[in-house]
Amino acid sequence: RILHESELKESIRYRSGDKIETWLNNLLCLEASTPNLGGGTPLPQDCNLYYINRDTLFSYHSASEQFLHRMMALFVASHYKNSPNDLQMLSDAPAHHLFCLLGPISKNSTSLPEVLCVVQVCLEGEISKGSIMAGLKRGQRASGDLIPWTMAQQFQDDNFPQLSGARIVRIATHPEYQRMGYGSRALNLLQKYYQGEMVSMKEAEADTEIPVVEEEDLGLLEETLSPRKNLPPLLLELSERPPEPLQYLGVSFGLTSSLLRFWKKSGFAPTYLRQTKNDLTGEHTIIMLKTLEGSSKDWLSAFYKDFRRRLVSLLGYQLSNLAPSLALSLLHNKAVAVEASVLSSAQLLVLLTPYDVKRLELYSNNMADHHLVTDLLPAIARMVLTQQLGDLHLSPVQQAILVGLGLEHKTVEKLTEQLELPASQLLALFNRSVRKISTVLRGILEQDIEARLEKGGGVGGVALPSLDQELENGAAEEEEKQREKAKNIFINQDLQAYAVKGSEGEWAAALANGKSTNMLSIKTGEKRAGDSQHNNTEAILKKQKKENQEPNSKKKKKKKDKDNEKDVDTSEHPETEEPVNPGKKKKSAKKKLLSYASKKLTFPH
Repeated sequence: RILHESELKESIRYRSGDKIETWLNNLLCLEASTPNLGGGTPLPQDCNLYYINRDTLFSYHSASEQFLHRMMALFVASHYKNSPNDLQMLSDAPAHHLFCLLGPISKNSTSLPEVLCVVQVCLEGEISKGSIMAGLKRGQRASGDLIPWTMAQQFQDDNFPQLSGARIVRIATHPEYQRMGYGSRALNLLQKYYQGEMVSMKEAEADTEIPVVEEEDLGLLEETLSPRKNLPPLLLELSERPPEPLQYLGVSFGLTSSLLRFWKKSGFAPTYLRQTKNDLTGEHTIIMLKTLEGSSKDWLSAFYKDFRRRLVSLLGYQLSNLAPSLALSLLHNKAVAVEASVLSSAQLLVLLTPYDVKRLELYSNNMADHHLVTDLLPAIARMVLTQQLGDLHLSPVQQAILVGLGLEHKTVEKLTEQLELPASQLLALFNRSVRKISTVLRGILEQDIEARLEKGGGVGGVALPSLDQELENGAAEEEEKQREKAKNIFINQDLQAYAVKGSEGEWAAALANGKSTNMLSIKTGEKRAGDSQHNNTEAILKKQKKENQEPNSKKKKKKKDKDNEKDVDTSEHPETEEPVNPGKKKKSAKKKLLSYASKKLTFPH
């Protein structure tokens, strides 16, 4: 396949070098370019913000035209989607204002200063409550007032549009001076200006009036374009112009990680994120707000909490294409103070059961695979990222893993590509986070049981007695047992065995001796029950001993009989013996005869 490159050098509508095309480009600032700045850069704290008078800016003066081209060049270099309609709105929209950040200006300077940063602001709000209610009922909104109408529709709040605010439409910094703090310096001075901190020490001067030409005086064909006269200064210090009373600053832009970082650094908090992408920018539009000093901040905290609660649910749908780090950045903001809360045991059991907590503990102890707890990740991620588990400390990477797995429902393989971590390290960090979370969940359940025990609620709804009461109950039970035992001994048993034997006469005769002894006994002729029992026991023991001795005596007798039989067999069959000495044979035979004679045995003849 061969690729061919084609280049269009001649204009289709105009011939090359046509004067009309050149005039149109100059009029609409279509070919504005940023000049290269030479020399060093001023410090951001040495720069000042100035208000630009639009009547002088669009007065067709040569210096004003040059300044306008420099401003538009910054907007074009900042990749804003500029159109002729934007230039027209900038020129005659009554609610729009322009500010520029300039370096230190010398009093002897005769040239225009270089523009470091330009800010376009649109005043919004102060809408009547009747118009708001009518628009919300019809589901429509009037043109303009982007932030008030959007917030009113998203939160169904008819009080916010009544506030007065300023929306920062565009902010552009010179390409050579970007990421050097000039944009933050411009925003900081703009906020101080609308907070009334820029106070002028000069006496109030009368505003310069610009002569107005009546429409009836000249016709369109007879009018001659020329620079206006008696124009006010192009640039005004902020202390020379009184600010409008405002309650907040707002901004709306296409969501990117760099822009979100810039606006968060300036103290803005997100309150709305569009679910579908913008047709022009291909990005999700986001609205961020910042309250000014002197106004209440409670409404901003309420909006941010609701925004965060919605976002954790929407990340599983069309917003799942956001990077986990970008989604995590939206869920954390230091500009709005959100206190961490701890779920109660009853609230926790609505989301998780005790068996789910056991599964988490099993996985945290490396006894199961991460698939065992996959179904629990959405609820866990929601609790952690909305700070419902107290001051639980997890690293940003661990929180990003929870966002990717629990809220955006991404696989481990896809998450390793986005976070640029190996799968083994990612799962190890995830296991550590689950271990911390399971410890907190177990603590919540144990604290609930402990609180019920301290309040006397007992376990299972049964109240537990105090220690003193428990000891008294134990003593009463033991006393009752002793009474039952005594009753069985002294009442139910036959006490005749303990009766004293002997008659009155026998005892009187025994006591008549007059001897003082510690022990006294008489003959009754009867055996006591204990003696008979003792005798029976001795008889049984003797019988067992005799039975044990009989087998031993029988064994000895059998062994002795066997020895005698051997001797008899040998005497009866002498031929079976080996030949021995005759003398020894007589002696052995004589000994045998004497032994048998002693035992009174008769031998056959």
